[in-house]
Order: sequence, then C-alpha cells, then structure tokens
Amino acid sequence: MRGLCNLHAHTTYADGANTCEEMVLAAARAGFESFGISEHSYVSVEKDELANLTPESAPKFLAEMRGLKEKYADKLAVFAGIELDILGDATTDGFEYIIGSAHFIHKCGEYRFVDDGRDGQRITADRFFGGDFYAFAEEYYETESTVASVTNCDIVGHFDLINKNNEGGRLFDTASPRYRAAAVESMKEILKTQRLFELNTGAMYRIGRTAPYPEPWLLRELLERGGEVILSSDSHAVESIDYMFPEMEALLRSVGFKYRKILTTAGFTDIPLR
Repeated sequence: MRGLCNLHAHTTYADGANTCEEMVLAAARAGFESFGISEHSYVSVEKDELANLTPESAPKFLAEMRGLKEKYADKLAVFAGIELDILGDATTDGFEYIIGSAHFIHKCGEYRFVDDGRDGQRITADRFFGGDFYAFAEEYYETESTVASVTNCDIVGHFDLINKNNEGGRLFDTASPRYRAAAVESMKEILKTQRLFELNTGAMYRIGRTAPYPEPWLLRELLERGGEVILSSDSHAVESIDYMFPEMEALLRSVGFKYRKILTTAGFTDIPLR
C-alpha cells in the first residue's frame, strides 16, 4: 500500500502492550513510510485511573523516540506525538504533532468518560441526562467542538467517540435528527480551526465495530465541508498498526475523497486515492 503511515499508536508508556521500539520495528517490517507514537496526555482529574504520560515519563519517552528516529532513519520516518485531551495538563514542548481528543464530559462537578463501556454510558445517560442519550450526545459534541481551538491540534482524533459502544444502535440511533445536528454543528465549529480528521479503525480491531470513526455519513459531511483525512488505527499493539487500511482507502474513495494525508519529514503531504 503506497504511503503507509499511522500516527496514532500507544505503547507501554501508556496503555499499550508493546514498547516503542517494538512498534517501530513492526511498522518497518510492514513497509511503512512513516510512523508515529502519540501517547495519551497527562490529565490530572483521572490520574489514578489511566496509565498516561506523566511529567516524569514524558521526557523519557521523547528521548527514546529521538533515539529510534535516528536508529531507523534508513527504514522509515519516526515521529513523537501526543494525544492531547481537552483536559490535558501536559506541555506539548518537544512533540512533533498533536492529536486532539475529548475523552470526557464535565457534568455536575464530575468527569465522565464518554466511551466507558455500554453500561457506563447508560449510567451517565441515566444519572445526568434523565436517560436521554441524545442530550448526552449533545453535551459530548459541544465539548468536542472545542477540541481544535483548545488543543491546537494537527489532527482531530476519533471525532464520534461517543458512538464506540453503539454497534447496531443499541444505545441510540445515529440517524436521529438530534444526534446528527449535534455532530454536524460540532464538526463545523472544529473546521474553523482544523481541517484534518483521522479515519480511525481502533474500535473495529478492539471490540469488533463495523464502522470507523467517523462513520461514513460523517465522512460525507466532512468532505462536503472541505475537511481532510489521515488513516490511523489507534493501535495499542503491533498486530493492529495498519488494521484495515486498504478497506479504509476503498471507503474514502466511495465517499468521494481524492486523497488522504500522511506525515513525512517534509511535513503533511497528499497521497492520491486510486
């Protein structure tokens, strides 16, 4: 596959299964042109719940990535990124790109995970929204709408994360006018600041979702509004670094995209979809 690139990957510095070098070596063996690791940013409100980069581990991560960039320069371009949550407390100094994400909503003094399993999402909807999942989605997309302006990201991460556990419409109907209006308004606000969204296959690999983030109807909305796309697998292990990338290229072509983006040593560039 021409122009193979994935910038959304995690390692043992956060919640991944493999080391940085193991991930880079897997990318090299798979024929990647470029590969980036973007660990989760430190978020103080949930620092005891997730393994994220900390103020102590971030410099070690960056130093290791600099070494890998040099060591494997003859095989592929290696980049050190950060997945910066809207609530992230981390500095972005030294990182080569930023993926902006919203993993939480802040409601009634509590921080609630947006994708906390089907049961967790039901609890959030019941406790804070009277069981109204569309009100929950509206709250999420209002938060998500600030992701580019708050994080100053280069890539918008898993835009419709709230849909993660909703396979088959088990929690809500994504064809609902309320849901679609909230999602589209959020996308329009983000596009004022950032055009590049990732097409993320992470939930397809990990929990068997049949659609990526963003799902196809949102990709069409993105295309109509001048947005751009970069492939990612949100990989947490070597086995998934390019999961379903050829199929995602075919999806992009079917929607009407003419190219996708990759990051090279010369910056972000276009790869025509043929």
